[in-house]
This record gives sequence, C-alpha cells and structure tokens, in this order.
Amino acid sequence: MITTGAICISSDSESDLDDVVHVGHIEIISLPSSPDIGTKRKSQDSDDILRDTAVRQRRSTPELPFPDGVVRLTRMVGEKENLAEAMTLADIVQRGKLRKALLSTYVLDLDWLLPHFDPSTKLVIVKSYNPNVEQRGVYQSESGQVTLVNPEFGKQSYPIMHSKVMLLFYDDYVRFVVSSANLFDIDWTLLQNIVFIQDMPYTPLTVCAATEFGNTLAGSLRDISVPEAVVEQLRYVDFSRVKIHIVTSVPTAAGRSKFHADSYGLNRLSVVARAIRDPELGKQELYDTTLYCYGSSMGRLTSSYLRNFYASALGFTPTIIQRDGGLSLADIERNVKVGFHTRAQGQKNVNGSLPHQCIKFQAEFYSNPEFPKRSLHKIESKVANTLVHAKVMLARSNATKGGQIKAQERGWMYLGSHNFTPGAWGHIRAPGKPCHVNNYEFGVVLPDVHFESMFGRDTVTWNGAKVPLPFRLAWSEYAQDEMPLLCG
Repeated sequence: MITTGAICISSDSESDLDDVVHVGHIEIISLPSSPDIGTKRKSQDSDDILRDTAVRQRRSTPELPFPDGVVRLTRMVGEKENLAEAMTLADIVQRGKLRKALLSTYVLDLDWLLPHFDPSTKLVIVKSYNPNVEQRGVYQSESGQVTLVNPEFGKQSYPIMHSKVMLLFYDDYVRFVVSSANLFDIDWTLLQNIVFIQDMPYTPLTVCAATEFGNTLAGSLRDISVPEAVVEQLRYVDFSRVKIHIVTSVPTAAGRSKFHADSYGLNRLSVVARAIRDPELGKQELYDTTLYCYGSSMGRLTSSYLRNFYASALGFTPTIIQRDGGLSLADIERNVKVGFHTRAQGQKNVNGSLPHQCIKFQAEFYSNPEFPKRSLHKIESKVANTLVHAKVMLARSNATKGGQIKAQERGWMYLGSHNFTPGAWGHIRAPGKPCHVNNYEFGVVLPDVHFESMFGRDTVTWNGAKVPLPFRLAWSEYAQDEMPLLCG
C-alpha cells in the first residue's frame, strides 16, 4: 500500500483495488446531504475556479490538435517503441497553454500531480475517499489553486469513486480526456494504460447548440458532484464532431443516480450497443460476436454473470439470446474472452514490484467452483515484460458488405475506468430491472470499429485512424499448468 499523506483508503478488489493518497492541507466547505441537482450551486469558490481572469481574444476557427478524437497509450519509463502512439501526462496537459482544468481519479498524489500545472492554473479534482474518515463536500487548498470534491456515497459496502475523466480548458478549445490511469506516477510510468482524447472548440461568449453527447456529459459530471459552475461551461463547447458514446456507472444507493440518466453500468452499455449495431446484420450472425474483456482487477465472476454481460454488450437480454439464438452457457463462455496476466508474466515484469499492487485477482475468486475458468485467456502486453492496467473491451462482430457476411470485421471498443467486475458494471438481479452498481465509473464506446488481419496480425481502426491497443489481440487460453497473477 502506498501512502504519502494523512489519509489512505483501500478497498476489496471486487470493487476495484487501488490505493488513494490524499496530500495537502484543506478547508472543508460543506454540501447538503441530498442536494437538489437541478439547482445551481452558488459557491463563490466554484465561480472563481472557472471564471476567466481576463477576456482573451479567440480565433473563430481554432486549430485543434485532435478534432476528431484519438486513442493513445501512456508512455512508460524506458519505452522506445511506438512513441507516436504513446503520450505522457505532460504531453496531454500542455502546461503552458492550459487555463483551468477538471480532473477525476481514484488514486491521487498531489505531490506528483501539481508540478504538471502552472501554479496559477485552477484545478477542480473529484476524488474517492473513505466516508468513515472524511465527509462529503468540497475541500479548498490553502493556496486556492486546488479544489477537491468528495462526491455523494450511499451505503454500499465499498464506496468507490473510480472515474478517470478530464476537461482541460485552453484559450479556444477544451480537451476531453478519458483514461484508465489514476493521478499518480505508477499508472503513468510503470504500467500500460490507455487514453481517449478529443478537442472541441470553446467559445465562452457564445452558447453552442445542445447535443446528446453534451447533455450526457453534463449529467455524468453532476453525478460525481462536479460544481455547477464547471458544468455550465459545457454550454460554450461545440460537441458537433463527437462520435463516441459515454457509459457511466453510479452507485445504486446514491440518491443522485436517479436524476441524470435512465441507465448505468450494464443497462447503459446495452442502450449504446443497441443504438450502434449493424442494422443489416441478422440476430444469428450477431450472436457470433466475440467479446474481449480486460481489466486490471478481476471480479467475482460466474457463468450467469457472463451471460448477462454478453447479452448487454449485444443490446439484448439473456432471455432473448437464449430464445432466438439458442446459445447455451458453454456457447457464451466461448464467446466471452476474459483476459488477465499469468503468474509467470508477473514474475517477468521489468518495472519491479510496485505495479503488482495495481493488478488484482483475489485467489478466492479464482478457486470458487463457479468461476468461469474456460473463459480465462492470457494476454501479451504490447511492450514486452510489462503489466497492463488499461480497461478495454472489444466487441468483434460479423459485418455485411455487398450482401456478403464478413466474419468478425466490425464492432465497437470500450475504454475507460470500468474493470471487468460486477462492482463496476453492476449486477442484473431481475430481467428488465436496473442493475445494482457499487462504483462510480466513466468510459466511452467507440462505434463502427473495424478489425482486419494484416501480415498475420490483427489491426484495429476507428474513424480512419489506427487504434493502438495495450495488448496483442491474439489471446490464448491458459495452458493447463498456467495460473493467473493472484493476490491474497
């Protein structure tokens, strides 16, 4: 466990095991226990955070580095390969250009994070916390640079705010960032993580047309208690070129979850999958879809859970799939590939023992007779002898071209904070009912992803650009003598 400050929180790996570091002196600004989400908060501190200190001249057509969105990997220490596909946090932040920022994280090390920003740059950081030690509310640093937000928790067993999203405000554009990396050095230097980045025009003197994405993003930020002054800035952001879809999880026990969306976790994934699937593809062909699911923490999985997950990822219910597709549990287990590092891979990791604490698979989960071991697959990191902390899901389906079925050529990709755990995605306790979620999570789905085999290797493209993956897509089943990298 890592500690560099006064408060440290740990959790059960069912809900995603990481450590939380809280550093610095803060002053608590209380929030009501059950706020009216539809009412703007008039906190003077929140207004100051996101108020421009001066009116800056902005170009009418700004040159955006990433106007259509890109996927990048984090650049680990010593990595020399694929530099064009990897970025450091400093690369993403662009310290000298940045004016203000919103960030969220599960692990927070302010001593490491703050040097990435100018002292004059105002930061709002939503973080996880232990409600037995800290209160829900807004925490103001003595310098006034940092505002820490503790979101609302209900009575879940393991309170987890695991979302990893950023809004970086520059003179004439906003950078939207979703990643699997927490805000501390291990995730950005010793582990392989994944990042989605898109830049959108920002015109703070002109309100932009409302979009579904913008509305969803605003609601998702309110869900994690982002101050209304920050959320209001989205009215001045042009989201017209955005093609991705947001998928979030909100603890079922938290009262705010009912205000901003009609679906979270698996329910939300099902809504998105139904909206983006190939309308010309018949159900039988769709049921050939293969899911590749990787997270750095493994949950308490069962065959029943895989059945519910697979159905949600196709936009159906398990009842419909079993009725129309005739898929058995064995069929579904074969179609869902659950990736995780082996013990041997953990021993070969070149970055020492520190990354091991972020790769969690409880031994009791694996030894449970209900754990679907036939679905477990070994992944090969893109950078040899390193460990992957990314959270990635690929749905690889058949496609229709000229009346012909092209096997496994089209699908979608998820990336973000969701590990492959029921705590992150939720339990479906009854057909047609909302799933029960433990964590706050944030991710995005890239639609219309294309898969192609070239020179013996699978490549993934989206929106006309290659998508770098943290692992090779040729997953293999565990050999009889192989064991996953277990803890506990």
